[in-house]
Amino acid sequence: MRRTTTTAAAVLVAMLAAGCSSGDDTPDAKPTPTAATLSTKWGPKFDTATEADAAVCNQVGDQACAEHLTDIALVVGDLERDVNEAGGSAKYPRTTAELDKVNDAVQAYTDHECLGDENAGIEGSPCPDDAQTILTGGKTLTLALQADEGA
Repeated sequence: MRRTTTTAAAVLVAMLAAGCSSGDDTPDAKPTPTAATLSTKWGPKFDTATEADAAVCNQVGDQACAEHLTDIALVVGDLERDVNEAGGSAKYPRTTAELDKVNDAVQAYTDHECLGDENAGIEGSPCPDDAQTILTGGKTLTLALQADEGA
């Protein structure tokens, strides 16, 4: 806890110093990465990953849908690594809960053998729910990150 407070204080001092500079913008001065940058970093990544034709998952068992869901799942995995490095569930409880939901849906899509199943989209099949959780995961994770960061 004390280390986090010290780090936060150092970041705050650096930000204040940058705001009060004499106007010398040194290109070699990099901003210190902070946990607050995760939502700004990952929001655009999820926008890109979730971008697709609206009909891509009309047939949740199709290869195109599975590939789109995989693209989203890969970004989710990368975000999970960053969240763990930034403090995990202690700092990001909502995000961690959403990560678990999406990861569970990815596993369920696989366990339910949705890919290639011509009945994947019929009523009573779990596949549409699995796919929907993954598809909406980008937006829910972005919102969870913002909520955890107080943005």
